[in-house]
Amino acid sequence: MAGFVNLLALLISADGAGTTQNTTQQAINTLANATSAAINGVTGGRGLSQILAQSAVPASVTGTTSETVLATIPIPAGAMGVNGGLRVSFGYTQTNNANSKTIRVRLGATSALLLALTTQPTVTFDFLIVNRGVTNSQVSTINNNNVLSWGGTSGGAFNTLAIDTTVAQNLTIAATLANAADTVTLETLSVQLLNP
Repeated sequence: MAGFVNLLALLISADGAGTTQNTTQQAINTLANATSAAINGVTGGRGLSQILAQSAVPASVTGTTSETVLATIPIPAGAMGVNGGLRVSFGYTQTNNANSKTIRVRLGATSALLLALTTQPTVTFDFLIVNRGVTNSQVSTINNNNVLSWGGTSGGAFNTLAIDTTVAQNLTIAATLANAADTVTLETLSVQLLNP
């Protein structure tokens, strides 16, 4: 905020003929520094949304029944304020048969979302992981939970986590196949950092 106040002061102090090249460059630098500081967390990133990762490059697993990580997104230490959160949106395709295909999203080592689906060939999800007024307690919510379970609990309940977000964490999306002949492909992914 101070950077924007300084920018306004620079523009107001310009002479009547308009800003000089030097004052204009100072204003641009002030704005750039304030924006950079806010986005990089120097000011806590309050009131900002930032895309941490976004991709439509497919990542697949087939030929194994071991859990396979399809995406890893680093979450910087302290990036989520006490009421900050992550919006995780992803879409994937899978073999359309009765075999189970499991998708798991983890923050650090803790499961935030567990999906075990069979005959849905295309699946999309959008969910939130939000700090609960402190940096080491979160709740995850989803826009539609009729086909999933939170962590290890049944669908319909909010999933709670206890992750220290003052420490750098990885958000991972992984898939496990019941039958190695099947395929799961992560098609789209977007992870957005939210700070009020």
